[in-house]
Amino acid sequence: MLSPKFERLLALIQKEWLQVFRDPSALLVAFVLPIIMLFIFGFGLSFDAKHVKIGIALEDRGSSARAFWNTFDATEYFDAAFYGNRSDAEQALADGDVRAVIIVPNDFSETLERGEAPSAQALIDGTEANLSVIVEAYALGAYAKFLTRERMERGSSAIAPAAGIINVETQMRYNESRMTRNSLVPGSIVLILAMIGTLLTTLVVAREWERGTMEATLATAVGKFEMILGKLIPYFLLGLGAATLCAVVAKYAFHVPFRGSLTAYYLTASVFLLAATGQGLLISTVCRDQTIASSIALLSSFLPNFIFSGVLFEIDAMPLVLRALSYLFPARYYASSLQTIFMVGDAWTFLVKNMAAIGALASILLVATVVKTRSRLE
Repeated sequence: MLSPKFERLLALIQKEWLQVFRDPSALLVAFVLPIIMLFIFGFGLSFDAKHVKIGIALEDRGSSARAFWNTFDATEYFDAAFYGNRSDAEQALADGDVRAVIIVPNDFSETLERGEAPSAQALIDGTEANLSVIVEAYALGAYAKFLTRERMERGSSAIAPAAGIINVETQMRYNESRMTRNSLVPGSIVLILAMIGTLLTTLVVAREWERGTMEATLATAVGKFEMILGKLIPYFLLGLGAATLCAVVAKYAFHVPFRGSLTAYYLTASVFLLAATGQGLLISTVCRDQTIASSIALLSSFLPNFIFSGVLFEIDAMPLVLRALSYLFPARYYASSLQTIFMVGDAWTFLVKNMAAIGALASILLVATVVKTRSRLE
């Protein structure tokens, strides 16, 4: 036989589930919005620079200079256009027709024949700082690749390495394909769950205050802990359902590697959802108006998590004050945990440390909710 408190809790959970399925907006936020955001992050946002338009100005028409040009023309990273002289190439750069210009000087082939590393000049459009850095790195990589091929064809000691060129063996761990999608898609799951957990609980409870149904519930024998659990559990489970959908889409639609276990995935998601739903309940106890509550939820959840999750903005590059502030947001810990689960695996020492930090923040939010709603629930 169930105790009266447990029966009341089950009744509250059943009432909330009925409310969820009667409200199309809640289902849209829980299951349609995640798909939209995943596709935006997966297809619409990428830091992989491919098919960048560059110009090659060949002042040297020798075979070695043409082979150097082919190094750029044969890669998917560049779409190379030929220019017969330097001035035409520079004008194309100024007009925005190309993002970079490679100047091959007239002594390029002669220098190579002497067994020396020839020089080439790269003029890069710096109006987009991130892209310019990527193009510069790609151009240096193409130059190093050309020198390596020439040394192999002519003999390892035929061409002296250029100044600053060091033979380094590089191995890319965990993200062998070097695709930014593999880190952006797990990062978008953080923002999705933060919005679902906070926004849904905020709106639903605020709506009950507006409609007067909350007062009717408070007139019953329901206690404050039963009320909080009855509100929290359905949206917590709804968040886990969204997390499941996100994992399936990430793996099978975007082919993001999933090297961790489902146990680690759901444990971290559960702790994070406790923090998100706790924040939503706290906002709803302070503000009973849906419009104001939703604005506060977006400003206090989505935007800070977007900035301090580290998905798009490098936290270590932020000023000291912002770096310190980032420790107050669960997304900082959850984003790195998700990226580890997807691309590395079950690094339990790292995951447990992050879950402990998220759990501490969730406890603060839930305790604040209990304290703040005491006078209204009794």
